[in-house]
Amino acid sequence: MNQLYKAILVDDEPAARRLMKNLLLEYHELVQVVGEAGTGEEAIQKIQSLQPDLIFLDIQMPDLTGFEVIERLSNKPNIIFTTAYEQYAMKAFETFSIDYLLKPIKEERLTQSMEKLKRFGKLNATIDVLGLQEMIRQIQTPKQATALSIRTGDRIILLRFDQIVFLESQDKYVYIYTAEGQKHLTDQTLSALEEKLPEQFFRIQKSFLINKDRIKEMHRHFNGRYLFVMDDKAGSRITSGRTYYEMIKTEFGL
Repeated sequence: MNQLYKAILVDDEPAARRLMKNLLLEYHELVQVVGEAGTGEEAIQKIQSLQPDLIFLDIQMPDLTGFEVIERLSNKPNIIFTTAYEQYAMKAFETFSIDYLLKPIKEERLTQSMEKLKRFGKLNATIDVLGLQEMIRQIQTPKQATALSIRTGDRIILLRFDQIVFLESQDKYVYIYTAEGQKHLTDQTLSALEEKLPEQFFRIQKSFLINKDRIKEMHRHFNGRYLFVMDDKAGSRITSGRTYYEMIKTEFGL
């Protein structure tokens, strides 16, 4: 005969707890729900007082994360994480051999967890919380782009951000100027390119976007304008637009 596991459901969404409760009715001979918690603090109190054998633990809650709850437990029962993390982040849980249920929870996936509990009796005997958190963080952090791709006929040219000095809009086209004096044409708009480029690129007038890391000198110009001397082969000189005066002052602390 299988052991009867006393379980606590921890999730900040009442509807999610109700769903889990209903799904677990099929496994009443294996799991008995003895308590529920809607916050991390409440979960810690319930776990300490009820001493469950099993926790269905949501990771993302308003006050504490599921990881913080675990760190504050003296006795760690079996844990099955319930999470809305994207599917690709599940590699972290699998690498750490941790049982998890991806929301919305599917009956067949819960069945797998219950079968595992029947066979092994003990899940997640030790959890490397910090290691798991770090791996999830790395998987979820988007890799920062370092270059801009420009299509020229059948070729795609990659221009490194640190080599781009400024971009100039002319009619329907944009020209991209590099530190070595090269000039590349693209049919992308200046606004579209501004979205793709990192924060060091700053609009100083309607037609010019400059790389702040490539400014050699700045001079006050007449009529509320600034003259930017760029650090490129040509020593390019670009005058800012009058309507950008306040933005430039704020950006450069002038």
